Amino acid sequence: MNFYKDLEPIRRPIKDVLAEQKLFTNFPDNWHVVVADIVNSTQAVKTGKHDDVNLIAAGSLIAAINAAKPFNTEIAYFFGGDGGTVIVPDEIVNKILSGLNAHKINSLKNFSLELRVGSITIGEIIKAGHELKVAKVEIGKGYNKSVVIGNGLKYAENIIKDNYLQDKESIEHQLLTIDSSELNLEGLECRWDRIKPLTSSLEVVCLLIEAVNFKNQSTVYRDVMIKLDEIYGEADKRHPITMNRLQLLTTFLKFKKEMMVRYSKWKIGHFLKAFFETLIGRLYFKYNWKVNDLKGQEYLEQVIAFSDTLTIDGRINTIVSGTKENRLRLLEYLNQQEQKGLLIFGHFVSTESIMTCYIENRNDKHIHFLDGSNGGYTEAAKELKPKLQML
Repeated sequence: MNFYKDLEPIRRPIKDVLAEQKLFTNFPDNWHVVVADIVNSTQAVKTGKHDDVNLIAAGSLIAAINAAKPFNTEIAYFFGGDGGTVIVPDEIVNKILSGLNAHKINSLKNFSLELRVGSITIGEIIKAGHELKVAKVEIGKGYNKSVVIGNGLKYAENIIKDNYLQDKESIEHQLLTIDSSELNLEGLECRWDRIKPLTSSLEVVCLLIEAVNFKNQSTVYRDVMIKLDEIYGEADKRHPITMNRLQLLTTFLKFKKEMMVRYSKWKIGHFLKAFFETLIGRLYFKYNWKVNDLKGQEYLEQVIAFSDTLTIDGRINTIVSGTKENRLRLLEYLNQQEQKGLLIFGHFVSTESIMTCYIENRNDKHIHFLDGSNGGYTEAAKELKPKLQML
């Protein structure tokens, strides 16, 4: 059960990890890939529900992480803008699915967003001729990231989508037996205002990049990472968030949405707690107070360091900030690689970032899921999908 927990974190840049196949290892056959993604997310974004899509998507990962927590183990997880994927041991997969299905019921009831949930074993993926290998990379103190190569997650997502369409009626019937008390999104917060880049000359770009041949993913993705560094600068330089742009937002709607996704109902106690925490938080950051041995500015530094700006799950999902000239240079490179038949890609340009947070504790255990505004990753996927269909 502790396969992933026992993996030694690799303290090297992701682009260097990609260069060495020996750093990646196979998951046990009895582990499960669990996928939760929002049905018709593109249409939801089009009707102005992008913030809700992001909140529900991040919530799916938080539901899975919380379900695993009592078992004192670790799971691999990947944020996708309109959903999330986790890879979990067999011993807890039913608990994970119960938590996600409770989140599914709540999302439909309170946000009118349908969450598609399903699973498949690693053994089934490998037996079908696909590959799935993982490395655990240390991004910062206490913050590790799963990096996956192979086409296994793509296959899992396709199978789960197909099965969902075929068995939707029976799946909906099974949901009637789900215990809504399984809903546990403790730690989910959405209290930050939309985050503009440092200057008006900068933009936010969401990128989805997929190697055409999964056998040479590592080489293709390493080359892309090197080019990103060359054009946009290292990860800290192209980060879409800066400290002086982080502003807590005290609006009734923000607190209400946080409550409805976490508890599925109005809770006056949570509202008052969140409201006063946010007011105090503003002062904490403004005057750099020290709380629990952590100053306000140090916490903001952690927010930036622990933000999920890059996911490699068989595909590169990344959000960056830079100039229009940076973007045009990168697109020129990506188009060249696409014409060579090495990769396909989708992108979307936003003016701001949006962020949903998972706070286990405020000292050193918190994760921040980022997306571009006005569609972000979901809009980037619209450009990618027709190219995928042509492969």
